[in-house]
Amino acid sequence: MSNKYVKPGDVIDWTNGTGSAVVSGQPVVIGKQQMGIALVAIASLAVGSVAKEGVFQLAKDTSMAVTQGQRLFWDASAAKVVNAAAINTYFIGFADQAELAATATVLVDLEEFAEEGPRTLTLAATGAQTLNLGDFGGKDLIIFAPNTAAQTINLPAVAAIPTGSKLFVKKTDATAQAITIDPNASETIAGGATFATQDANNDLAQFINNGTAWILMHSTIA
Repeated sequence: MSNKYVKPGDVIDWTNGTGSAVVSGQPVVIGKQQMGIALVAIASLAVGSVAKEGVFQLAKDTSMAVTQGQRLFWDASAAKVVNAAAINTYFIGFADQAELAATATVLVDLEEFAEEGPRTLTLAATGAQTLNLGDFGGKDLIIFAPNTAAQTINLPAVAAIPTGSKLFVKKTDATAQAITIDPNASETIAGGATFATQDANNDLAQFINNGTAWILMHSTIA
């Protein structure tokens, strides 16, 4: 064995920066890499063991059936696994076996965020929408916005998501109401504080996170 070997990589020491205590068995976010499972209770700011690999039994939304091998997502607000990506959910892994909708748990084989691939979301027609790391875990996020009123899409800090992440936004309603894409704090998008030129059906804009700002790659604006 190499004298540079340190330890297996399936369990890591994780610092709890969530601001709240974590209980044993709770899914946690490991940087920009993946979801892991706490193997012990971890107080706020304390360090504890978190698993990055393996199959774990987690609570599941009982309105959703699961097929074996299906991609699964962690809904942190509901503290349950769901079977389809939704805004602010985190890709967590694949179903180890099929489960009926009524089943309250599911076996999840943990995987990295990158295994999700591109995420496609259709936003609600009204109301501000705020994106987070979970939405960009697979690096490419495609948004369809059927907004019938002026709508703001708030972006996470560029440092909080993978550099090179791409954002595609398409307006899909003929109502002449603008979409305003608003970066975090003083960060810029297409060189400005906001991007608010999408106000006609099929208006499209594509951006990339270069690590410091959102750069406009392409747009088709009526």
